Amino acid sequence: MPALFFQPPAAGASSRIHWSAAASYLMSGLLLHAITLITLVLIVLVTVFIEKHPLKVITIAGGGIIAAFAQLDARSRFQEFKQIRDQLIDFGPDRRIFRSVAGSRCRRDAALAAARQLGYEAVCRNLFTDIGYRWYHLLPDRIVQAPRVLLTLAFWRATFFVPGYHSRYPLTTDEIFHASA
Repeated sequence: MPALFFQPPAAGASSRIHWSAAASYLMSGLLLHAITLITLVLIVLVTVFIEKHPLKVITIAGGGIIAAFAQLDARSRFQEFKQIRDQLIDFGPDRRIFRSVAGSRCRRDAALAAARQLGYEAVCRNLFTDIGYRWYHLLPDRIVQAPRVLLTLAFWRATFFVPGYHSRYPLTTDEIFHASA
């Protein structure tokens, strides 16, 4: 096993949080999971409270498509989360790691989740703030600069169909702390 940059916190440190693989998946795409949940609640409300309306089927289908794409994006962000986490374990909180994902809110969330899991959240959050990103910067920079990028195959692959990434280190923090001790 290669030498790890990551140093576990001192025994009894309060910043140590137990993360399971499921918690990692949820935290890496928190905004996307919230969008999915809100969309599914709206679909249920439309189904239950609207009897007959010509737009009911279109609304339900559109909501289903939004939820599906949000989950495809969440899966892609989880792959990036695992990759960023491996880089943070190997190299520490290098600015280049965080700068590479700064252009998208969802990618920033994945980086923040990875940094939070390893105790680098403050460094990551400060870098994004220093660059100029705030909570309300939701749209990716590429879409703001050139909206036609939405029509390219490269965008769809990079956003919704990122290949699976197999982490070199266990996803649970307890296993990382034991492996690096």
